[in-house]
Amino acid sequence: MGSIKHYRAFQIDPDGHVFGCINLVCDDDEQAKREAAALMLVHRIELWRLDRRIAQFDLPREAARQ
Repeated sequence: MGSIKHYRAFQIDPDGHVFGCINLVCDDDEQAKREAAALMLVHRIELWRLDRRIAQFDLPREAARQ
């Protein structure tokens, strides 16, 4: 049985500033990536575990221009 890991999904505004953070508890990096990608509605998301960036999810160019 694997251990539970804690992640943070940071919401990034168009200027590159963090304006929000969502804590995630997942079994592994892949589950955390799926959950973080689902959070990307209007803003870019960066997924971190401790001091390591796991993934970055950017908006499609069309959505970023709106």
